[in-house]
Amino acid sequence: MVKIDGIGFGWIKVDGKKHRHDVVILPNGVVKRRKGGFLLFGSHSFKLKEFEELLMEKPDIIILGTGTNEVATLSEDAKNFLEKARVEWIALQSQKAVEKFNELMQCGRKVAAIIHVTC
Repeated sequence: MVKIDGIGFGWIKVDGKKHRHDVVILPNGVVKRRKGGFLLFGSHSFKLKEFEELLMEKPDIIILGTGTNEVATLSEDAKNFLEKARVEWIALQSQKAVEKFNELMQCGRKVAAIIHVTC
């Protein structure tokens, strides 16, 4: 079971490993660097393409960490895609997203996440 150990501006610690970039966590436990956007971190917009890979893993729910100051948003095409796919998703300030992710994992849910670590 994946556990997010902590998060701060510009970093996130998952299963004891510190990442200094946005992360994608797949329901199977794989942790990846989020692609696109800024060189070191990630885009301030969650795009449709990001969810296509997540949905192949058939998550029960997707958690979006919108950043320290909740700057990252879900694009309209991504929102429409998720609604058509009937996938539950929650967008929260990144610290709250981490807490929700860990809570749902402990409940045995099949959780995917994209966590933005800056703004």
